[in-house]
Amino acid sequence: MLRQIYFLAALTAFSFIYSQKKTFKCAEVHDAVKLIDEEKYDEGIAILRECEKKDPKDYTYPYEIALAYIRKEDYKSAISLLEKIKDYPNIDDYYYALLGNAYDYADNPEQAIKAYDEGLKKFPSSGKLYLEKGIVLDLQKKINQAVENYEKGIKAEPSYPSNYYRIAKLFLNSNNLLYGLIYGEIFLNLERTTSRSQEMSQLLYSGYKKAIKFKEKSTTVDLCQAIIIIEKDSKPNDPLPFCILYSGYFALATANKKEINLETLSDIRKKALKEYFKIKSNPSNVLLNYQKIMDDNNLFNAYNYYLFQIGDKEAFKNWLTNNKEEYDKFVDWYTNDANILKINEKNLYISDPLPK
Repeated sequence: MLRQIYFLAALTAFSFIYSQKKTFKCAEVHDAVKLIDEEKYDEGIAILRECEKKDPKDYTYPYEIALAYIRKEDYKSAISLLEKIKDYPNIDDYYYALLGNAYDYADNPEQAIKAYDEGLKKFPSSGKLYLEKGIVLDLQKKINQAVENYEKGIKAEPSYPSNYYRIAKLFLNSNNLLYGLIYGEIFLNLERTTSRSQEMSQLLYSGYKKAIKFKEKSTTVDLCQAIIIIEKDSKPNDPLPFCILYSGYFALATANKKEINLETLSDIRKKALKEYFKIKSNPSNVLLNYQKIMDDNNLFNAYNYYLFQIGDKEAFKNWLTNNKEEYDKFVDWYTNDANILKINEKNLYISDPLPK
């Protein structure tokens, strides 16, 4: 059921008609998709069947028919149709994602994984296929394997947001919060102003509050359970795992704080960032590098309020009322295409090795 809720909420993203800008030989395809969106599945399918006759080489039409079958929960018909068009020359990773999902809905997760793996042999750079495989493993409670697949998806397609979203939620529900906080913040920079980004804003704020516990005479910061691997050729000056390294700076930055709110969290993050970059030998991190650019331009404080605003809407509203000029300056910079977070195969972030 959870898988179905997830997929049905994302079905529009699977439709080629929405994602393709090309002109179709069968113009009625748009009418068909509109009918399917209105849950008039049989009427939409009938039009798509006619489109197939007009343009039999375009696999968009049978693909959309299969999508309609899935929406009406006729998974057997969807699978049968998708298997028939497997040899079309222009199929892509979306085809294998839909085929795998259809098998998963039909309570055949093993065959679903086979479909994703088959697709990955043809499209090894598809973050989507790693995502869908990770979700199946996630729902089977094979969490380590799910994490592995989400991270493979990040390596394959670093700017694809959904792998960050899924893996962040897993880590934010674990004892390794820092990985979730970083993956989640990267996600928020790749996918803005969606329902998922609002959800992640709340999760990140709650994650920091969960990690930092204030007592009368001490403060406990619990961000990760990374391990240090000592190899035979290890040297005393070998770098520490990033999680341990950054957690130290973050813990020191909580000094003299009594609680976590939007103001104190922003201040802690600013201090931790400055201390991290004082040591030039610290490893490069794509997210911290992006934060430093904002801090150098006096934008990081407003960014922090933006980032965590759903965690405390009232506090954000009050801050915005008194700091509109600062926030507008940040928005002008942040919405400029030249300033988006740029992630590629060379600078991507992957978590430290986890304890087995």
